[in-house]
Amino acid sequence: MAKYELNKNRKIESNDMEGQNLSDKKTYSTWENIKYIISHSWKYDKSIFGLFCIFTILTGVFPFIGILFPKYILDELTGSQDKNRLILLLVSFFFSSAVIGYFVTFIKNSYLPKMIDIRFQFIHMLSIKCMTTDYKNTEEPSFLNSVETAFRALQSNTNGLEGILHKLFSLGGNIIVLIGYMLIIGKLNIFILLYLIANVSLVYYFTFSVKKYEYNQADELSDIDRHSKYSYDLMYNFAYGKDMRIYSLTDWIGNLFQKFKKQRFDIEKKIKYKYFGVGVREVILLLIREGIVYAYLIYLVLNKGLSIGSFTMYFAAIASFASAMKVIMDDMAHIRAQSLYVSDFRVFMDRKEEKEPAHPRRLPEGPYEIEFKNVTFRYPGSEKYVYKDISFHIKPGQKLAIVGHNGAGKTTFVKLLCRMYEPESGEILLNGINIQEFSKRDYYTLFSAVFQEIKTLAFSVAENIAVSEGAIKEDKVLQCLDKADMKKKVLEQKNGIYTGMQKILDDEGVEFSGGETQRIILARALYKDAGIVILDEPTAALDAIAERSIYEKFNEMVEGKTSIFISHRLASTSFCDVIAMFEEGQLIEYGTHEELLAKNEKYAEMFQVQAQYYKEDEVAVTVDKVTGGQLQYD
Repeated sequence: MAKYELNKNRKIESNDMEGQNLSDKKTYSTWENIKYIISHSWKYDKSIFGLFCIFTILTGVFPFIGILFPKYILDELTGSQDKNRLILLLVSFFFSSAVIGYFVTFIKNSYLPKMIDIRFQFIHMLSIKCMTTDYKNTEEPSFLNSVETAFRALQSNTNGLEGILHKLFSLGGNIIVLIGYMLIIGKLNIFILLYLIANVSLVYYFTFSVKKYEYNQADELSDIDRHSKYSYDLMYNFAYGKDMRIYSLTDWIGNLFQKFKKQRFDIEKKIKYKYFGVGVREVILLLIREGIVYAYLIYLVLNKGLSIGSFTMYFAAIASFASAMKVIMDDMAHIRAQSLYVSDFRVFMDRKEEKEPAHPRRLPEGPYEIEFKNVTFRYPGSEKYVYKDISFHIKPGQKLAIVGHNGAGKTTFVKLLCRMYEPESGEILLNGINIQEFSKRDYYTLFSAVFQEIKTLAFSVAENIAVSEGAIKEDKVLQCLDKADMKKKVLEQKNGIYTGMQKILDDEGVEFSGGETQRIILARALYKDAGIVILDEPTAALDAIAERSIYEKFNEMVEGKTSIFISHRLASTSFCDVIAMFEEGQLIEYGTHEELLAKNEKYAEMFQVQAQYYKEDEVAVTVDKVTGGQLQYD
């Protein structure tokens, strides 16, 4: 906990610095963001602009029905009192109010779903960006925070991108209304009009300053929300159920969640207090404004002969003008403030990815030859090199085993080969061609991989194996399960290959054991049937004998394919054509299992240490049958 506090304090200090240098943060102008939103909205749904034009005209006309008709009705009542004219005015008033009000409501309810759909299109853009961004970004906390910040532009109907759309939709009609009010009030007294404008402008200034303060807290809130979401997910993730109970994590995780929520509450409270301050100042300005304006109107009635009808019209126009101008100012302040979030979204979407070749080369035909040539690599932000000028060669169709202690650089080798990261210098060749000359999308199709971190989807076994939105080849799924020694187990389940994995989405889902899950993921690699096979510690949850059995089957299945096996258990790699032993980022031994044992160096030493455990596992497997107190060995 103490360590977390220290890191958190540093983060807050960092955020304070970011707030002080907000002007240095890359952003787009409000007008640029409006054009960006409009251009994409036009692409997604053109009909919304037709609705906008009709809505603008109707909302621009509608308020004046309530201002002009009462004036004429009152003038008629205090004047000639013509019944026919009064009836005509009343009927016209109610009819026009009803018709225009109906169409305003109808159009408003028609465009709301369209705006939501447009926001979902932008969410889709963000999702694609997150799923296709360079893998190295997904391991950077700053990138993860920027995802949270970018999503703030899309998470609400009233704020962010959709909030701007709503305000733009109503802004046209409000501007028409405001111009009409200005003409009416200007005819009364130009100084009254100027005073009203200045009064409302002050409210706009106060409102926008608070909205900008709220935006300045976005980065810190994103960091808090990311930590809060993680702790929340832990509390509801049953995969941690055993650890929660055995290690009494309940209070610790619960307190962490409460702590993050308290931090968010404190920031939100400061923001709400600032909005409260704006509200108080707005009320004071309103009292002053209303007192001066209405005192002037009463003076005109008593001393200048202003009619009751005109008094009512000006009274309504002045009250409505202040309200309309405040709405416009609030809307503009809202648009400007939300534009800052749209800028964050655009900056995230504009984030540069590693360059793809302008004219990517076609993938060569297999079998595939791989060569690391003078490769140097270190992770971004780290001063320590994982590899320095490393070179080695994997022949076409060769089965290579990579071994070594933790931290030796085995998994980094896989990340580099799969282009999750690019070398700092040197090159990786595929059939003599630098892999950077291929498009990543094409290049990824070459690999069937089982990574060290087993990730299953909360879908059926068949979907986890086929991982395709196309038709699932059931026969192939069963064939791959059989090769991975999981066919019998899966078919024993009520729904067979369509048994759900996990219970998140399916009440009848099954929580397979770690070893069973690894076998299903192995079946996935077999189903893809790509030209290069990578197994990165894929059987860590299996005992040594079961692991060796799986690898021996893979030995048959990958025949003719270039294959790479990574394991801590050296006996499980003895079936490979060649073994590469890494230590501290260096290739220290290279050769067949027999050759490395004969050298009697690091590999042989590590093998001898592990050998006794292999024997113990072998005995454990054969102890299952006991007859007359005597062990029966298979």
